[in-house]
Amino acid sequence: MSYGKFLDESGDLNEWRRINNFPDQHYEKTFADLRDIWIKDKRYSELITFIHENWDSGQWDDFFEPLEKHLIENKLEKEFIKFWKGILRHRFSSLWNWNKKFGVKNKYWDGSKKTIECQKLTLKGLYRFKKGLIELGTQKEIEKTNELIKTVEKLEKPKPKKTIDKRKIDENVFWELIQLNREKSEDKFDFIENLSNQLEEFKPTEIKRFERTFLSKYNELNHREIWALAYIVRSGCGDDAFDYFKAWVISKGKETFEDIRNINVKELKRHFDEDPQLQEMFSLAENAYENKTGELMSPVRVKKQKLTGKQWKEENLEENFPKIWKIFKHKTTTPTKTKLKYKLAKR
Repeated sequence: MSYGKFLDESGDLNEWRRINNFPDQHYEKTFADLRDIWIKDKRYSELITFIHENWDSGQWDDFFEPLEKHLIENKLEKEFIKFWKGILRHRFSSLWNWNKKFGVKNKYWDGSKKTIECQKLTLKGLYRFKKGLIELGTQKEIEKTNELIKTVEKLEKPKPKKTIDKRKIDENVFWELIQLNREKSEDKFDFIENLSNQLEEFKPTEIKRFERTFLSKYNELNHREIWALAYIVRSGCGDDAFDYFKAWVISKGKETFEDIRNINVKELKRHFDEDPQLQEMFSLAENAYENKTGELMSPVRVKKQKLTGKQWKEENLEENFPKIWKIFKHKTTTPTKTKLKYKLAKR
């Protein structure tokens, strides 16, 4: 989604330049201009996702340097960690794949040369990540990164912690884990910690299966009526907030998930007993995997599901969704939309 948005807005920016008689410029310069606009508009999550989807080979390190610098200067620790770990996961994946195939026994053999190249690129990223962590003063992450550096230098994967729970995480176990940890947790943040600890008891492959199930369920909620529900409940809901809303819905368990997915109007209100946002669900399995194995989890792929359903406008929510609106009575407040810092001139 972020990839498409970035390309579309790059096209808008080029059109604006053309209409205003600015000279043509290379796409790299347009990308850099739009990157700076997104940073200024604090569209960090979208920009980070766009970078993760495209550039992890080191060729575009200069492109994301302004974002990296901005995150550090503004003490945006979570965003900085999310940004760099996403890049490093791709680099680790390439490194272990090449090392498994060819190793480094023969430096004159193309395969082993590729392993060494990946090793250097991964170490470069790790040291750059560590430098930022030092500036942010994130000691726990610095210690983890030091261990990762040793792993890459030796080209030896650490042995995972002992597995206690040998079940396979299918959909039933997935919901069972969520319900169990919700019941024993005081709030949603306590829930994240408890569930993360329990996930570490499973095999690394099962932690990835948990993540795959989570992402699949997340995709099932990609409907405009559900977005409207989130908007009405919270008196506003942008792209990122809708992502965190869907993650929260899953964290509440199967019953909540089904009621909201099917917009079961009679049952909706009872599920909203806290702010329906839980960004931490997106890093839950990754953190558990890292704690379990001492290495970063490779990206989990699921088929993306496009946003479906009838489009709506903020000012027409009460008219379009009267039953939902009536349940969640609130003062009508329409947040100002985030806008690009350029406007297309009229022809």
